[in-house]
Amino acid sequence: MNPSSVKTEVFMMPTTHWIEKDGSFVNSGRWMQWKDQVIPPQGNARHDHWVLADLFDRVKKLYQQQGGKFPDPVLALTLKYKDPTKPTLDEIAQEVNGFDLTTNKRMATFANLKDDGTTTAGNWIYTGSYPAAGNLSLRRQGLQDIKANDPTGLGFFPNWAWSWPLNRRVLYNRASADLNGKAWDPTRPGITWNGTKWVGDVPDYPPMMDPKSPTSWLPFIMNGEGVGRLFSTSMVDGPLPEHYEPMEAPVKNPLHPTQSESPVAFIYTGGTGKYANVKDSFGTVADYPYVATSYRLTEHEHYVTQHVPLLAGLQPSPFVEIPEELANQKGIKSGDRVRVRSKRGKIEVLALVTKRLGASTIDGKQVFQVGIPIHWGFVGVSADADPSKGANWLANALTPFVGDANAYTPEFKAFLVNVDKI
Repeated sequence: MNPSSVKTEVFMMPTTHWIEKDGSFVNSGRWMQWKDQVIPPQGNARHDHWVLADLFDRVKKLYQQQGGKFPDPVLALTLKYKDPTKPTLDEIAQEVNGFDLTTNKRMATFANLKDDGTTTAGNWIYTGSYPAAGNLSLRRQGLQDIKANDPTGLGFFPNWAWSWPLNRRVLYNRASADLNGKAWDPTRPGITWNGTKWVGDVPDYPPMMDPKSPTSWLPFIMNGEGVGRLFSTSMVDGPLPEHYEPMEAPVKNPLHPTQSESPVAFIYTGGTGKYANVKDSFGTVADYPYVATSYRLTEHEHYVTQHVPLLAGLQPSPFVEIPEELANQKGIKSGDRVRVRSKRGKIEVLALVTKRLGASTIDGKQVFQVGIPIHWGFVGVSADADPSKGANWLANALTPFVGDANAYTPEFKAFLVNVDKI
């Protein structure tokens, strides 16, 4: 592609990292937890929400001064911030929660949202996170008093932060009770019908619906038939779970060796040059006999912390973790420089000989695994100090162009490499 033929201009603006602003994180358990700013913005960086607010303010002024096509979405948009060009994340959190415009009070539940223009919400799943009582994601009633703060004993801790939606800690929890509303496991009740209402976790079910009523809903509320399923109707590789080996594997699939890898895996098809046919980029165990996996270290946060001298000082050099037995076979000692090769590329880093990774026996064959931290590349404190500027440090030079069939998650955790002492 010739850049001069592209009729789009791209501007890159310095914005703040998450440690330079407050705001919230949401984890895989759906817990929305507020955090504080750690350090002030560095250099000329501005918060990204300030950049967007500033751009919108300028566009709105142009519409007001010059007019333009379809002006209503711009001119009628309300940004009720103390400073419209520098909104705080607390103000934005309130806006995401939503307001009742007839009372100007913050919404307490998405059940009260309306489609008649009298209510607002940035995202319905977060409605209730910032009601009139305040920002619930700030709550921190946890391990200080486990008995009081986790009355169910199931780790719900309902007054620690806030969980979408409605502070419900377990989605679809109606399925944890039988048709009569009794917990399948009485020692670990998710929700239970007490004769009047559902108690325990915030019910994923009408809170006053009697399960014995002939008009009550069946437990699995998100399935059309209301009952559980042993299979999926929506997975590309369904309907039942199946084990496939990675595209690059040291052995054939023991369950069905004639179809070792997933026949519907997502294969990236945008390759050019040598690997225009991406399947040509997959290596074989004959040339690349070791399994590699990528991972993160405690001292770094992806690549960003390569710019933090103290953290770069704690883990200054890229390395590959090699099992002792394999290292002995290769004559490799900790601190030696090694070359790790896949069919797609190479890295040249230090060796860390370890007891953590031992040999495995898979389908009767001895298989070694090596570990490659992902944090180094061609930028940052360590790369700047390196004579080659980190030319062969990037772990993703090794990884394959393939993802799982449904979410396209890259297959970076299992691929084949060879290792040699330099």
